[in-house]
Amino acid sequence: MLSIEMLLQFNRWWKTHSVEHELAPAFKRDMFSKIEKYLKLRQIVAVVGLRRTGKTTLMFQVIDDLIKGGVDPKNILYFSFDEHVDDIRSLVTLYSEKILKKDIRSENIYIFLDEIQKLDDWQNKIKIYYDMYPNIKFFVTGSASVNILFDAKETLAGRIFYFELNVLSFEEFLRFKGKDVVLLKNDADIWKHEIKIELENYLLRPFPEMIDFDDDIAKVYVKESIVEKAIFRDLRVLFDVKDIEFIEKLIMIVASNPGLILNLEEVSKEVGKSRQTVSNYMRYLKDCFILRDVRNFRGSFKASSRKLKKYYLIHPCIALALADASKGKVAENLIQFASKASLFWREANKEVDFVLQDGSKILPVESKYTSKIRMRDLKGLLRFMDKFGVDTGLVITEDYEASEVYKGFNIQFIPLWKYVLDITAQKTI
Repeated sequence: MLSIEMLLQFNRWWKTHSVEHELAPAFKRDMFSKIEKYLKLRQIVAVVGLRRTGKTTLMFQVIDDLIKGGVDPKNILYFSFDEHVDDIRSLVTLYSEKILKKDIRSENIYIFLDEIQKLDDWQNKIKIYYDMYPNIKFFVTGSASVNILFDAKETLAGRIFYFELNVLSFEEFLRFKGKDVVLLKNDADIWKHEIKIELENYLLRPFPEMIDFDDDIAKVYVKESIVEKAIFRDLRVLFDVKDIEFIEKLIMIVASNPGLILNLEEVSKEVGKSRQTVSNYMRYLKDCFILRDVRNFRGSFKASSRKLKKYYLIHPCIALALADASKGKVAENLIQFASKASLFWREANKEVDFVLQDGSKILPVESKYTSKIRMRDLKGLLRFMDKFGVDTGLVITEDYEASEVYKGFNIQFIPLWKYVLDITAQKTI
């Protein structure tokens, strides 16, 4: 039952006038600066993402910033729906009567609601307060995109901005460890050995809490604190998933071979379930930020195939924690994560791993995690460039770096460790 004691436990700054360092550490994710500019706007700020990426920490850092900026600590309310409450009304009423002790309309109020997807019909409940109290600024977080993004899209149209907080980027990982990223970028070839060592560390440790874990503990953390909680808590609660064993099997299929093209018809026959059930379960895993799908490019985004899809883990750390994927497949998964690619290309026996597109600009990207590459290994890339009139292609390698012209096509070869550090201008279009 909601009580003053519960609110005080969540909002200790009402007494101390500051946020504890443990809750709001000095290191800030790149997302902090992105949402900072939205603080003065009326619209709701929604941050969604996989468990343990730092959504709650981000909230506390914003709260800390507000207090340091002169906002009365009592004008800031934080609540997590990990504690079961059926309605926002009881929360706001208790806060208004016992903490503010004044008309809630009299000043600007900031309300932070964590794990909002656990509150039934949350979007309609917040909409009432948003429309009635223009002085209240809402921040919400959630660990499932289907509830945060899709259900609220129509109800809160024009009233909300969405941000997805991913696991740490490689650059954030380095900064978190106290590395001088500017120095590493400016003198990358000098620091190559150190960068490659840190990249190996990063592959298994992209969560803020686990940066200093050893390999075995890091794998257990990803398996138990990330994957299993998403399965046993989020999927069961949000989608009423009962066949947990089948969900685990689907994850293992992708973890063993990131980037595979999964034929849902074949899977449905193999496991004795309908194609729709298989499709639904894959969507659930995507909605809980475990998987990403990449669609087949057909010449334009609108024409991309919805049937032919490749599947990746949200980050290769899951493949490393659950299965024994090859180095090449782990590298491919990392490229998908770093580039945020949503398209690939396949036609007959020719294929390009990723297609990056920005309007009319197209960049095909091949993952070749080896130091020896022959042009005959790039038949798919060259075929794509010829078919769609693209003059530049990108090949991500283990160590090879060069710029070559072959039959009039410009091929850029870039090592993975440079690509994920965003040293090259060819990372995105």
